[in-house]
Amino acid sequence: MVGANSFLLNFIFHIILLQIRTEFSPDFENFIRINYGKKALSDVERLDMGMAMIGSFGGRSNQTEETYRNPVIFVHGTTTRAGIFLPHRNFFLANGYQEGELFATTYSDGGMTGLYQKTMNCEDVKIIRNLIKYVSNYTNSPVDVLGYSMGTAISRKAILGGACVDTMEYLGEPLTSLVDTFIGLAGVAYGFESCIWLETIAPACNLNNGMHCKSKYLDDLNSQPARFEGTTSYSIWSEDDHLVGTDCCRQHCSDLHNANLTLIRNGNDHATIVYNTIELQYKLFSAKNDSAI
Repeated sequence: MVGANSFLLNFIFHIILLQIRTEFSPDFENFIRINYGKKALSDVERLDMGMAMIGSFGGRSNQTEETYRNPVIFVHGTTTRAGIFLPHRNFFLANGYQEGELFATTYSDGGMTGLYQKTMNCEDVKIIRNLIKYVSNYTNSPVDVLGYSMGTAISRKAILGGACVDTMEYLGEPLTSLVDTFIGLAGVAYGFESCIWLETIAPACNLNNGMHCKSKYLDDLNSQPARFEGTTSYSIWSEDDHLVGTDCCRQHCSDLHNANLTLIRNGNDHATIVYNTIELQYKLFSAKNDSAI
């Protein structure tokens, strides 16, 4: 009897797993495969990063699903993966978004490299840059982008294009015309404060593609004369975020250069601000005007 019960439980468990979408929807998978190839799909879908949408998510549930809003692309931070945004996905779905309007992938190794070891690499940037292009083409629409923590710096470079500072590979022209609204959330925008003291010992703080406020990577982003991240850009941060910090070469570390508006939500640390500001993030993407903030 015990054996029969065990078999039944295992059977039910596997049926449930089959019903969980573990990656992009079949519709989005087919779109990328047909238009960009199998390798392109593998590079952005990141099946190696886990099941149940941990490594990636996004795409219409079926070919007849209509989209009404700009699709949102969520870009995670240093030691996390796409799955960090599953609460966002659920919130946005519950408030009018369709499955084909919410996307995320995982760049790098999903947190296996430690915080102070992780540099901002060209390969990371290319994954996000390609996803922006694929989603915009798939939906025939400009996209909205939210970059959290290091994801702010990765997504900004993905949009800016130009040459990567680590490989000198030329990515192409800016994707500014493909992005409507950009949000930097607790972002590594001007830097990571502790890198001031760790420049010589932490790879993540190097002066080329590191989070040091004087790195070539960040200088490339912050020396631009005008907003390039999209039509509209916002930064959300907290003075109580002691991980990214507050002083990066006399700039607030998470301040977004040329942003339309900065929204300070004190009382949040680097982790809690991700979820405590979901409603604000939603309003910025959906309302498109300051009166809703």
